[in-house]
Amino acid sequence: MTAVRVYTVPGCIDCGAVKRLLEQAKIPYEEINVEQVPGAREALSLLSGRQSLPQVFVGNRFLGQVGEIRFLVASGRLRQIIEKMASEKPE
Repeated sequence: MTAVRVYTVPGCIDCGAVKRLLEQAKIPYEEINVEQVPGAREALSLLSGRQSLPQVFVGNRFLGQVGEIRFLVASGRLRQIIEKMASEKPE
């Protein structure tokens, strides 16, 4: 399965909500605490165009924050995106 990465900070309510959504949908993810990675906030801002957290990526694709992820999980689109990206991934 293509890697889902969730960029978070401790104590962030929306970060916890995104992680719960993914766990309930049984979608594995890697959590990255941006406070432990020098320059992470600046890099994320360049990649996503947003400065707030959480930020969810599948592979190198920015999918959104809590609102977008809630929609993608509820509609089944998140799993479809992950599966499509996994099938396109070169061996």
